[in-house]
Amino acid sequence: MIAAALSRLGRLGALVALGGVSLAACTHSPLTVQHAIVPGGIVGPLPAGLPTHLAIGLAAGFGQNGLGGWVPESKIPFDYTYQYLAGGVDNPGQGWQTWMPHATFPTEYATVATSEGHIPVLDYYMLLQSGGPCANCEEDQKDLDHLNDPSLMAAYYEDFETLMKRLGSRTWGGVKGFGGTVIVHVEPDLSAHAEEAVLDPSRWCFGLCDGQGNNPALLHASVASSGLPALAGLPNNYVGFNLALLQIRDLFAPNVLMAYHLSNWSTGTDIASNTDRSIDTTRIGSEAGRFAAEAGVATIRPGVSTYDLVFNDVSDRDSEVSGIWWDVTNRRDPNFARWETFLGSAESQFKRPVFVWQVPLGNQWFRTENGSTGHTRDNRIEYFFSHQAELVHAGVAAVLFGNGISNSTSNYPLVDDAPFNPQSVCSTEDGVTACSTHLAVWSDDDGGYLRTQAALYYRHPLPLVWAPNGA
Repeated sequence: MIAAALSRLGRLGALVALGGVSLAACTHSPLTVQHAIVPGGIVGPLPAGLPTHLAIGLAAGFGQNGLGGWVPESKIPFDYTYQYLAGGVDNPGQGWQTWMPHATFPTEYATVATSEGHIPVLDYYMLLQSGGPCANCEEDQKDLDHLNDPSLMAAYYEDFETLMKRLGSRTWGGVKGFGGTVIVHVEPDLSAHAEEAVLDPSRWCFGLCDGQGNNPALLHASVASSGLPALAGLPNNYVGFNLALLQIRDLFAPNVLMAYHLSNWSTGTDIASNTDRSIDTTRIGSEAGRFAAEAGVATIRPGVSTYDLVFNDVSDRDSEVSGIWWDVTNRRDPNFARWETFLGSAESQFKRPVFVWQVPLGNQWFRTENGSTGHTRDNRIEYFFSHQAELVHAGVAAVLFGNGISNSTSNYPLVDDAPFNPQSVCSTEDGVTACSTHLAVWSDDDGGYLRTQAALYYRHPLPLVWAPNGA
């Protein structure tokens, strides 16, 4: 799903051992005791320092069309910008530590984003692209096999420690850390592979489970068995994996907000694509939410922090690319109301704000969107901008836009735009006909839809009303 997005990364090119440092001595800065609320819905607890309105963000890296280009040129006060950290922990010259001298890419990215008024988000996506015992396996088996390889996981935890050192406030190896507010989004899709595995081990666990049930402790993972002294005593399972990352954060970068990834298909039923109207979405959402809570979004060990946020993605590509359209009338499945029910039900289990991430940028508004490569259509960006209160009601605190594969629509002018406004195209999905009839004035591949809608939104952003002590 995500690997194709890595080609867009601006790779600008000494693992540090955890040693015998005790991780239990430090704790993460606490969440606020307030909840952001709207009638009928609760978002929170919201970490201090994050926007108190429904926030908007987008993918933006260094380079011609990244933070040094499109984002400041737009003059839109986006709340967040995000960037992948990828390449694997044992691929020489590939991992994020090689992108800038002294592994300073995250520090530089966070500094530039903050200086331009955005909260930086870093998507830590390192497990799949690492080496390991299952080079030719499918993504799910490769992720789980990597998770259980002691030498690979030792390098992985060391890599994560280096990231925390670069983002924390102290100086390590002569490099001053960032020290400000930054979000690290951990391993998109991994948690879904983990939950699928324990729910149906005969099909998805590849001999790496201790039993069947919606319990993250049933999935094996190399934690204490990685041999790192600081992780001694942590369980060798998926709960232990998350404990390790949270403890490393607590010790080296308590300023970092950690985000868990919740996939729509984690229970084995994909509410983003399944057309069966008999699906019990509330039950599925609760099941996914309980797994997330027990994996580390809720407290799992006294003295150890939890994840602060939960990320969810609707798709990594436009509907015209995937062939899967959500019904805007919410009469047929899949649709927006069912997805919102899933999110709200999950959020009721873990009580953390949800960020909807990597939302496709295709639209059915501008003639620029004619179905050609880089100009494919979708309806989610239009629905989200016109149904803001629905999102907050479902527990959503932010929406981050970005194309997850290279042939979907981008907000940047990346693909040939000649002719600039081609002939209008109409399509009918689930009985609803939409025509891309409006003339674009921007050369952006989406016709300027994100640019124009975000600018309008920020005139009157939807506030999150505050209630003391979670009342």
